Amino acid sequence: MPDIESDIQDLYQKWLSGATPALCVRLAGKLRHSERNTEALEVARNGLGSWPDNISVNVVFGRCALAEKLTDEALEVFEKVISIDPLNLIAIRSLAEIHYGNRNWNRAIELFEEYLFEYPGDPEIEEMLKKSREKKKEAAREARVTGQDVTYPETGRMASILAAQKKTEENSDTDTPRESFEIASDSVKHPNRAPRSLFNLFTPEECEELGLSAYEK
Repeated sequence: MPDIESDIQDLYQKWLSGATPALCVRLAGKLRHSERNTEALEVARNGLGSWPDNISVNVVFGRCALAEKLTDEALEVFEKVISIDPLNLIAIRSLAEIHYGNRNWNRAIELFEEYLFEYPGDPEIEEMLKKSREKKKEAAREARVTGQDVTYPETGRMASILAAQKKTEENSDTDTPRESFEIASDSVKHPNRAPRSLFNLFTPEECEELGLSAYEK
């Protein structure tokens, strides 16, 4: 079994004698795997200052930043990586996990799906994707209960329902037929209900996500 400490000292000597991007990645990686995270981050930060556009240096810096719980710095550098190398799986997965931890479910789902498209069959990521979808639905339900803003699906059906709701609201401010007044009143009493004619514009998935039910009008 190789002597890890001896390897680290050897890499340090080479690093001090003539730093290169490859040495930065190897040394920072060895230090991180040895849980010498502060040293690893220092080496990676120095490397990033010298070679800011090197993908490998950016990735190792991001991983070292995560080890030190510097989430914002890691997020920034991994976003930079995928802007240069959109198929970098380490950056995609790391970003997905950061957004998962920050409860940014939409972005987490998008990135987990992208990762699994490029690298299918990862059970850990499949489980995190499943949980992200569940958490997104829970957050939508909680938002409805607490009266917070809900993000609606950007579909033609949603555009139709919102336009119809807006028209109903505008009509309720003027002399309207009794039927329109009843629809508007019922909508106020039941903010998650819609007339059957409008309700049918939604898919079952949208109805479930919005908690929408119909009444006969």
